[in-house]
Amino acid sequence: MLKGRTKFPNEIIPDHLLNVLKLSGPMRIYLLLLLSPLIIICCRPETDPPENLIHNPGFEAVGLSVPSGWAIKTSGASPTFLSGVSENAHRGKYAMQFGRMWSDAWEMNGFSTEDPIVINPENKYLLTFWYRTENIGEYPIPLVARLNVQRENSEPLKYQKFISTSDEWTEIKWLLDTLPPDALKTDIEFFIWIRTKGTAYIDDVELKVADEADIQEFRKWREIPAPGIEQQPPPDPFKATGYFETIKNGERWWLVDPLGQPTWAIATMGEIPGVSGNGNIRLAEWFDDAYKGNRMEYATKQYDLLQSWGINSFAGWTVDEYAVLTEQRFNNGKPWFPMYQVLNFSIMGADKDYYAKNNQGELKGVHDHSFPDPFNPEWRKDARTKAEEMTRRYKEKPWFAGWFMDNEIDYSSLFEYVWGDYSAKEFIRHLENKYEKISSLNDTWSSDFNHYDFPSFEAILLNKPSPVEWDDPLYPDFIAFERIMIREYIDYTYQMVKELDPDHLIISNRLNLDPMMSLYRTIDLWSKYDVVCVNIYPENLFMGFSKGELKILEWIHEKTGRPVIIGEWSIPAMDSGLYGLGADPLNRRLDWSWPQVVKDQQERAKIYRTCMMQLASRPYILGAAWFKVFDVDSPTRRANRGLIYGNHQPYDEFIEVFTATNMEIKNKLNISR
Repeated sequence: MLKGRTKFPNEIIPDHLLNVLKLSGPMRIYLLLLLSPLIIICCRPETDPPENLIHNPGFEAVGLSVPSGWAIKTSGASPTFLSGVSENAHRGKYAMQFGRMWSDAWEMNGFSTEDPIVINPENKYLLTFWYRTENIGEYPIPLVARLNVQRENSEPLKYQKFISTSDEWTEIKWLLDTLPPDALKTDIEFFIWIRTKGTAYIDDVELKVADEADIQEFRKWREIPAPGIEQQPPPDPFKATGYFETIKNGERWWLVDPLGQPTWAIATMGEIPGVSGNGNIRLAEWFDDAYKGNRMEYATKQYDLLQSWGINSFAGWTVDEYAVLTEQRFNNGKPWFPMYQVLNFSIMGADKDYYAKNNQGELKGVHDHSFPDPFNPEWRKDARTKAEEMTRRYKEKPWFAGWFMDNEIDYSSLFEYVWGDYSAKEFIRHLENKYEKISSLNDTWSSDFNHYDFPSFEAILLNKPSPVEWDDPLYPDFIAFERIMIREYIDYTYQMVKELDPDHLIISNRLNLDPMMSLYRTIDLWSKYDVVCVNIYPENLFMGFSKGELKILEWIHEKTGRPVIIGEWSIPAMDSGLYGLGADPLNRRLDWSWPQVVKDQQERAKIYRTCMMQLASRPYILGAAWFKVFDVDSPTRRANRGLIYGNHQPYDEFIEVFTATNMEIKNKLNISR
């Protein structure tokens, strides 16, 4: 029986009750009045539970093509997208399945509620659903759950969470307790945001007004216990080399300082208040008033403040004043922090035209995250000039730890971007070496997707084809050249910097999660570097790093054999006042960190401790850098990423746990500073 059907009285009322209807006179009236509540209850339509706001939450009411109440959403770029009901259900007969995506990151390929659901901004709502994944091996965080909240006076507000792979049916709970005051309705969407042949299944979706019991249950479900760190015995000092190095001793990798002392980097960037870029308006005003522009005086005091909070290292975006102070402290035998710098070979100026391009001439990402054409001689020349200038300042400095090659390059689907001016020529040369005759290439590439009849290898440059999907015969050649491009970039940057500065650590591009779903094809190449760096911002669906986030770190270490360092991470909170849902005085949009926001500084502190213990308990991780000291509150951006807010006030409740956690890690790992 389909849900929503009303049963007739003779289906739900026993015969001896129906006999009442045959009585006459006052007795029949009396008995009917007596039985009327039962009759009303029995005759009520059989519907979904009244508290669930979603129609057909278990996908049991199957329409002609999709379940009733749901709609398929595609980007138009996924010709083999599969969706529909499956009898592989969590409960009942059916579940919704979707998969075999052929699309770039962030394209919508999945399904959503057919009609928006009316919501009351004064309520809190709990979204729950069950899911599992199958044969998604490319990336361990492939699934996105999203709520698009429609508003009366503003554009829709997106809430979204990334979901880890799971072989078993797994329940997700998500408390929606930060609705804007003009919220009207919401759509619920599920989509796979990576290219994969695998499949995801969704079942038993529920959205309901949350009472106190629901909220407490959600908080209990969300808890992740902070792992313990086994007390390390005092390690014997390693041989002093005068520079930083990485050494594996037993199961644990160590970052070893110039004196041979093992350490674990608890880092943040050394900053001076300002309003440009990621600056802070109120802090800049405070700084001008309190320090009259004396940057060195302020940097000296921040140095001591960070040390009192358990910090023992600077991160990659530290300003130059701290290098001056570090050298002074190192030479005078005072406590000092090692330094790092980011070479940023992918940033050479917006006027440069030597980046990877697709067959439409489009860059992969914007200029500050684009993948350079590694065969372009102009890029190689500029990269060397930049490296020479930067390494000259830190060469032979024992307190300097190492170089990050780049920052968050976007190499997702790089195989589609082989058409840069010089990469394209190398690609054609690669094809010619493989096939020798153009007729062989034409025969191999021709299929039901496309027919090719190139008169010469050079003629391919006039057409610039691209694979349609995995089964397209072009695909193996394109991903083979993608690998060649990445190897060329890695080999060139590593060898160049090692030649210019042979004594300091050479660290990879600061890999971020967004484009990492393509890295499985080339991750082994990154083992060339001394250390692999990952920038990872937790989704905060749980009170700590999720299973998928931790699996990425483990996977990178296993595939490269190299230790891992966290270049950036942090947690934002709603009570910072930087995520107001009303009109902003400076007309700023909500920051990209909005989906990661937690409730308050107390929750932020608890997650900090769990995440840091998760990282420090993994023997292949060398340290983690918190981004950043100051909240972002500039004319163009607002985000609670800092330890300090306006008028140089620290988040006391957060800092208390922040400091205690850092000191505990030092104690457990038995490091001296």
